[in-house]
This record gives sequence, C-alpha cells and structure tokens, in this order.
Amino acid sequence: MARRGPIGALIAWWPAVAAILGVIVAAYLVLRPAGSGSGLVGKAAPDFTLRTPSGTQVQLHALRGRPVLVNFWGVSCPPCRREVSLLQSAWTADKGHGLMILGVDEQRDDAPSVSAFASERGVTYPMLVDPSQTVAPVYGIKDLPQSILVDAQGIVREVIPSPFLDRKSLDQAISSILS
Repeated sequence: MARRGPIGALIAWWPAVAAILGVIVAAYLVLRPAGSGSGLVGKAAPDFTLRTPSGTQVQLHALRGRPVLVNFWGVSCPPCRREVSLLQSAWTADKGHGLMILGVDEQRDDAPSVSAFASERGVTYPMLVDPSQTVAPVYGIKDLPQSILVDAQGIVREVIPSPFLDRKSLDQAISSILS
C-alpha cells in the first residue's frame, strides 16, 4: 500500500532530490575557481606583521599606497629557488614605480638560513620569516611558491598559485597592480 499525502510525496521524491543535491555539490567542488586563496580576490588583503632576518619589522598595512607582491616561498623549495631571480629582477626594475615585493618564508627556516639564501642570490627586497607559520593559512597557501598581488588600496587583485616561469609572465601580473 503506497503512502499518500505530503509525507508520501517526500519519501517518493527523496532519492531524486538527494541525487540532484549530490550533483550540485560535486560540480561546485570540481568547477570552483582554481588556486589557493582565490576567495581573497577583490577583498582587503589580510594584514600581517613579520620580521626580516635582521629583526626589522614589516607590516603589510603600513605599505598601503604602494602595490605589493607577497611571495610565499621556502629555502628548500626548488621552484622557489628558481623564481627568486625573476622577483629580484622585477624588484630592481619596478621599485621606482612604487612596487614592493615581500618574500614570506613559509617553511619555518631560521633567520640565518633565510639571510644566507638572500645573500647567495643577491636578493635585496625584504625577505620575512614566519616561524609560527601564521600568515600562509590566512591567505589559503598550501603549496609553494605562490604569490598574492595587492593593489595600492590594499585589495587583493590576483592570486598566482604557481611559480613565475619567465619575466614576461611576472611583468604581466605586476602590471595589474601598477597603475
């Protein structure tokens, strides 16, 4: 004997409704925007305060008015090691236009290791240590290297979830925040 009424209809349609909801959830998980931290685009960049290996304090909020490229990296990360020369080249070329590059070490490397890494590669932009790894989770960073482009108003304009492979792609990304 079949059930009738609202409860019977609910029981009869429940498998179909559950299947449709499952498809919607699966589609969202597969088709959502790629790249860690992509939910930050268009929003104010989360503020942080970190130190350079020499102890100088750098606060993102204090850089308001300048475009900032925040690069999350690590000493033992091979793609990071390759990318740093491109970032240094961009820093040298574009700091006169107000560009700030911040390298945030996210591998719990100690200050002497970060300092030696920067010295070996001639890096002059600020390299910051984050011994407690508090900044990367706020930005949704899971893999290294990744870069966050913040405009002069402090708004995240782009999340780059992979290393820059050449100067052209880096310049193109930076141009989105240099205006």
